[in-house]
Amino acid sequence: FNAAAPAPTGRHRRGLAGRLGPRAGFALQTSMIVSFLAASAAPTPLYAVYQQAWGFAPVTITVIFGVYAVAVLSSLLVVGALSDHIGRRPVLLVAAALQAAAMVVFATAGSVETLMAARITQGLATGAATGALGAGLLDLHRTRGTLANGAGPFAGMALGALGSSLLVAYLPAPTRLVYLVLLAILLAQAGGVALMGET
Repeated sequence: FNAAAPAPTGRHRRGLAGRLGPRAGFALQTSMIVSFLAASAAPTPLYAVYQQAWGFAPVTITVIFGVYAVAVLSSLLVVGALSDHIGRRPVLLVAAALQAAAMVVFATAGSVETLMAARITQGLATGAATGALGAGLLDLHRTRGTLANGAGPFAGMALGALGSSLLVAYLPAPTRLVYLVLLAILLAQAGGVALMGET
């Protein structure tokens, strides 16, 4: 499956082994790119709901977008290459834990301050995860990894915004339900990371 890199041998082969094979690992990491970016887009359709409930000024939405962007960029700059040194799995597990924590804060948010805290946590998690996932996918397959790195974020943002919009329009408690759905997906993916082979 990995046509881009030579197969590991001896001690290194044992160190890389995991219960998930390369194909399953590739699918898992692709799904994580989609879910992390879906989670980043999910709050956007809900800002009008938050604004109506809490009565904040429109400029506050710009600030919320801004703190997320700063957190993502800071995370990419500080820990973007960390997985090259300590492995993909540890970085992905920590990123998934941070993202899960952000989903809990979102689901229980009752003020602009908690919403910003959730966005900062989410930004840190997304920056760390995208660096490790991008590298991990290229480890497994250069051509398909490049395609997944290019298409995954766009697919995730589209799914996140669309799914969140549908929940707002048709289901109750959208400011909780969307995050609980994403939390369940993230926890399942974190379980997969624990079983994934290290690249």
